[in-house]
Amino acid sequence: MEQMQQTYELQTNGYYSQLHLVEDYLLQEKELSLETEGNRNFFESWEKESESTLLFLQENGNAITADGTKMRIDIPSKLLLDLRNGHNIAKLVAWNHEEIQNGAYLVAIPCQPYRIDGETYTAIGTVYNHAKLDSMLKLKGYHGNAYLFLLDNEGNITYTNQSEDVFFRNYSLLKHLRKNQAITEGEAETLQKRLVAREQGVELLGGKSPYYLGYCPIESNHSMLICIVAKGVVDNTLTEYQKVVSFTTMFMVGFIILLFAGLFYSVSRLSIADQKAKYEKRNNELQIQAMKELEASNQNLKEAKNIATEALQTAENANKAKTDFLSNVSHDIRTPMNAIVGITALIRHNAGDKVKVLEYIDKIDISAQHLLGIINNVLDMSKIEAGKTAFQYTDFSISDLLQDLNAIFHPQAEEKDQTLTITKEKIRHEWVNGDQVHLMQIFSNLLSNAVKYTQEGGAIHFVAEECETASTVYARYRFFVRDNGMGMSDAFKDTIFDAFTRAENSVTNKIQGTGLGMAITRNLVEAMGGTISVESEPGQGSCFEVLIDLKIAKERPAFLSSKEEETPNGTILEGMHFLCAEDNELNAEILTELLKIKGAECTICENGEKVVNTFEQSVPGTYDMILMDVQMPVMNGYDAARAIRRSLHKQAGTIPIIAMTANAFSEDIRHSLTAGMNAHIAKPVDMKLLITMINELTETY
Repeated sequence: MEQMQQTYELQTNGYYSQLHLVEDYLLQEKELSLETEGNRNFFESWEKESESTLLFLQENGNAITADGTKMRIDIPSKLLLDLRNGHNIAKLVAWNHEEIQNGAYLVAIPCQPYRIDGETYTAIGTVYNHAKLDSMLKLKGYHGNAYLFLLDNEGNITYTNQSEDVFFRNYSLLKHLRKNQAITEGEAETLQKRLVAREQGVELLGGKSPYYLGYCPIESNHSMLICIVAKGVVDNTLTEYQKVVSFTTMFMVGFIILLFAGLFYSVSRLSIADQKAKYEKRNNELQIQAMKELEASNQNLKEAKNIATEALQTAENANKAKTDFLSNVSHDIRTPMNAIVGITALIRHNAGDKVKVLEYIDKIDISAQHLLGIINNVLDMSKIEAGKTAFQYTDFSISDLLQDLNAIFHPQAEEKDQTLTITKEKIRHEWVNGDQVHLMQIFSNLLSNAVKYTQEGGAIHFVAEECETASTVYARYRFFVRDNGMGMSDAFKDTIFDAFTRAENSVTNKIQGTGLGMAITRNLVEAMGGTISVESEPGQGSCFEVLIDLKIAKERPAFLSSKEEETPNGTILEGMHFLCAEDNELNAEILTELLKIKGAECTICENGEKVVNTFEQSVPGTYDMILMDVQMPVMNGYDAARAIRRSLHKQAGTIPIIAMTANAFSEDIRHSLTAGMNAHIAKPVDMKLLITMINELTETY
């Protein structure tokens, strides 16, 4: 059973993966023709590689092959419903209600709607010969006397190795067994519960005509694999197996006796002296060989011990670093959390003093932003270690970048009576193409450290300089962050870019930090093809240098900045009506109030299924946009978005959907877009960023 289960899972999962390749190809172009040479070559190559027939399926069961042949596939309505709800299916089917005895096995996946030659299709499938599946799932040793079935989640047969017509028509296996009095009502009820629970096991059933019924789950398409073999067949097979084993054992015993007899005869013919000489020679050879092997083993043991010692030391160092990191994170989280809790109590006490309340709210915001920074650092490091950091390249101005940095860090420097100067030198290419967000993160980490580790009254300099280069496509920039702060030792300078490391002294221990900022900075710089280095002396300050190439972009007029190109204002929300999926009551209340402040209305739904139903029942034009949470009960945001895109509603294909979720990794963004959403914003939601995103989508759609 387990072997058949693994064989079937491997086969069907292979087909599902191959069909996803076709899905990716189809979604590149929403409208395509089977007559195009490029499309035809791709589909022919796919069919040749998979050794199966490719089908494009409609929701009613109509289909068309890659060569343009239209047909009707005999698919039960509930399986069509499974496809519509986003589930993979596998089923023995008949083509055009014919070929019952030689039916084909259909494997299909749902897909976003696509059009072929003017008609809409919502699924992709492949069929292969029934005989191929029979051969793949053949039970050796039972000589064709084993009955195999695949059941759907309702207990109906989706495949069998039997040829009776009834099995091809969505027939219930337990119903068949009860009809033939092969199972009692009590046994059927017990077995039904075990199948529903997707258990694995073997039952002896049948009373006077006993048989074994084995069952195990198939995870790839939520099926159950059933094997039925008469007890007598199993007993005969075991008897034959025992006979074979007994015969083999007797044969081997006889062979060994003959072997020893021949050996004794041979030895007896040799003289005792010759035997003694050969024995002593062989013994000496074995002793020499054993000594050599012992020496080699000792050497291997020494090397293994050294490797193990080094590995243990590395593990201990890593464990200590992570322990220190957790300690730092715990401290850094508790500090702003303590401030938030304490200030909340003060707000309750001074609720009537508007000035104090606003002051307290500003402090809560600072603490909350610090908490968010800690969380983002941990997430960024996780993404970097997993190789999942996503870069988005856009045109931006060097001057705008410097203005943003000055706006953020000038107030911080003033609080410590520090002097912050940000200048640019020899800039010949003002406009470049790069990941402005991650560049801001790099320089923010460097400037934040400079402010934290520079004493009051100190000086911090940030310089952007363009270097000479022969390239006409890329410009090379050197960025300096220099301070006259406490500096660092040579030992710490060698490890500053390692994760979880911080300087240990009486001064730095009082400064908040997780030990991740510099590791994130280095990884981001190197991921963008740049380099970072540091020069520092204790008590003399530090100088960080980032060298990076940025693609030259088209120059804009001097008076026009990238900030002026954007239109992030709240007026765009005035009069808009949003359909929002949010299962957390507090988050729903906050979102409602924030949108209300901007002049917008919203309808809250606590799960994905309710969002889909509310949308499908609405009059076209009721909702301007959908804000979709992802992790929800009943139906998640991905499935809800797919269901909306497959809906027959007039706005199904055009209404913008924004994923608004705490899932912030690059694969989460990819899953959102693949599911049919237009954009992704991570929680906690930055209202300015949300307004900008809404504005862009409104202009597009």
